[in-house]
Amino acid sequence: LLEYLDDPRFERVVIDTAPTGHTLRLLELPEMLDSMVGRLLSMREKFSGVMDGFKGMFGVGGEGQESPDLDELRDRIERLRAVLQDPSRTDFRVVMVPEEMSVVESEHLLERLRAFEVPVGTVVVNRVMQDLADVADVDDYPFVAPDLEGCAFCQRRWEVQRAALSRAQDVFRGHDVKRVPLFADEVRGERMLRVVAACLA
Repeated sequence: LLEYLDDPRFERVVIDTAPTGHTLRLLELPEMLDSMVGRLLSMREKFSGVMDGFKGMFGVGGEGQESPDLDELRDRIERLRAVLQDPSRTDFRVVMVPEEMSVVESEHLLERLRAFEVPVGTVVVNRVMQDLADVADVDDYPFVAPDLEGCAFCQRRWEVQRAALSRAQDVFRGHDVKRVPLFADEVRGERMLRVVAACLA
């Protein structure tokens, strides 16, 4: 994130984060780094004379060899935090599946994101057993819909999903909730990506 923050080549950077626990650790990183850099700066001030002596003794950090600029790193961390909390520059999208545990995990993630003041505009519910026509306006894709009339398995899975979707509607009230149907085929290639994009539009 720090690397791409000032890179003029990109208009938008998309980060596909790891599962919830790892994502929350990532969001805690600016606070942790800020604290760590603060300690290092404090230590540098206290022990600068001693460290210069050690460097001279072991031939480290001589002329032209500058140590990393901790003040600059702290400034970049501050700017990264500001970017992550700016709704005009950051849109964190929670992606979940329509199952109770996923709703609970996503609710926890949303609470932590609020605590970090990271804006969440959209919640995406993936692999919903609905007809594509109920979700997006796509004419030229041969969608194989789940058989909710004649398939007992499909009917039971849809009941599980409907209960989770109902809870998700309450939990994520005020957010833009998008649904992506369960596809018979793997989502791969430009055509399928366009179909998914239509679901998220």
